[in-house]
Amino acid sequence: MNKPDTSTTNQTRPYQLALFGHPVAHSQSPKIHQGFAAQFDLNIEYHLIDVEKDILWAQVHQFFAQDGKGANITVPHKQHIIPALDAITERAELAGAVNTLFIQNNQLWGDNTDGAGFVLDLKSKGITIKGQSILIIGAGGASKGIIPALLTECPNSIHITNRTQAKAIELANQFDSCSAVNIDTTGPSYDLIIHATSIGHQGLCPHLNSDWFNEHTTAYDLSYGQAAKPFLDTAKTLGAKASHGGLGMLYGQAALAFEIWFNKKAKID
Repeated sequence: MNKPDTSTTNQTRPYQLALFGHPVAHSQSPKIHQGFAAQFDLNIEYHLIDVEKDILWAQVHQFFAQDGKGANITVPHKQHIIPALDAITERAELAGAVNTLFIQNNQLWGDNTDGAGFVLDLKSKGITIKGQSILIIGAGGASKGIIPALLTECPNSIHITNRTQAKAIELANQFDSCSAVNIDTTGPSYDLIIHATSIGHQGLCPHLNSDWFNEHTTAYDLSYGQAAKPFLDTAKTLGAKASHGGLGMLYGQAALAFEIWFNKKAKID
């Protein structure tokens, strides 16, 4: 597709950016994007807009009608927003979700930078994807959002497990090289285990089988901070070589969104 209009010349007022979700008060996105903007001496205002599903479309369209430059979409609205858009990118279509909005040719577009941001963080941490065996715990939107990007890196296999086995099967059937495994199954062990459910926010850890871990296993939680702690702590006790929360993914997907809006590659510290 063509690049959106990302001219940053003749700036007379702050560029207006926003995050739409529910809740959003905890978000680090304003801090992250202010840091990116400072690298290029750009003046931005990044708004946190807590919005319920029934008025999401109206709020988003109002924001862009009032000179909004770009926006992010977070849970629970990454699927809800799609019918309100004029078009979505191929990777958003593959992910079945949108996390970034921008204007192109007077149309409101949606993209998904979550998967690419995740892969960007894995690479920055020296985590190999090509030829590796991967287990994803969870079969919701977060899992679907990262699978297309992982597949572009040619892993050996991607297995999906979920508390409700039917959901794991349904998600696996949407992608080549993916298969569902029962959450109680023993073996095999994996090179990379990804936790993609939200139960860490309740201080809970998903069921983990010790056979899934070996001396080379890396554990990664898509959440970060306290929400990632239950899974990462348990993974360590089961023998994971390394463990990472999703803060780097948050920065990665944000940097890619910033590039869409301003056509500038922000440096991630």
